[in-house]
Amino acid sequence: MKEWLSVTAQVQKHLDRGLDSASVSRRDFALFLYSNNYYRVSGYGRCFYDNSADRYVVGTTAQHLMDAYELDRRVRNLVLDGVGVVEPTLRSRVAYHVTQSIGGSDDYLAESFYVPAGSTPTEMDDRAYDRWHKEIANRTRVIDDFHAIQNRNEIFIQHHIKNGDPIPFWAAIEVISIGTFSRFLRALRDKKVLTPVAKSMNIEDEAKLLQAVQNIAFLRNIAAHHGRLWNRRFDGHVTLPQIALDVKRPYLHPKTPAAALTLLAGMVDQIEKSTNYSTSLLDLLHSDSSLIDGYYRPIL
Repeated sequence: MKEWLSVTAQVQKHLDRGLDSASVSRRDFALFLYSNNYYRVSGYGRCFYDNSADRYVVGTTAQHLMDAYELDRRVRNLVLDGVGVVEPTLRSRVAYHVTQSIGGSDDYLAESFYVPAGSTPTEMDDRAYDRWHKEIANRTRVIDDFHAIQNRNEIFIQHHIKNGDPIPFWAAIEVISIGTFSRFLRALRDKKVLTPVAKSMNIEDEAKLLQAVQNIAFLRNIAAHHGRLWNRRFDGHVTLPQIALDVKRPYLHPKTPAAALTLLAGMVDQIEKSTNYSTSLLDLLHSDSSLIDGYYRPIL
């Protein structure tokens, strides 16, 4: 079991691993660790390691570490600003077109509203069988999350419940998480309802819209929980519709933070009909040439 370390001991641990503190006083570095959590900061520190020696690369300073952390903090804040534009816009447009189909009913609670459709595949068809069960699990989770809305205290939710009316989708969509929103879109049986939403965002098709929402949800959750974006490899692919390619700068690998950030930038620009956001975000990524690879060529 790991033992508790005082801030002084935490500083010393970094120094023992080769970090040069000449550019920053021990007091300032200690305050940095005290304010930002040794464990979280260590994730940034690892990006400066010589892994063969389990030590910092010679010449790495405390200022390098603090600069990387501060840049990423600023990037996260801009991410949340951008998500604050994209997320409510998508929720509103999806609600508009879904309720155009189902009105004020609670048809969104019916299993028939979602995939899978048809009979259960045989176990002989492994891929189809696995997909079927994943779709059932996703559908169940989405419907359960919508049912849980009944317990929410928001006035506009309780208004419908007290009147004995179903909660209309345009109200329900306001209180589900962005993760549930993304799963809902994937679970929809009739994806054509998303065609006008994709078109309004200038995204080529429904599949790219679904992937974009999933990517933005992932990016948002990292930023909202103060996670590290810098030098973080992404497991899944980031979709890059033309609105993202229009604002990209260097080549983008689809499993990098830069790809997700460029996607967000393109979506915000499209909504706001301005390049102000993409300019601010991408200028920030490129503001320190020594740190830019952490977004375009992550190592962890």
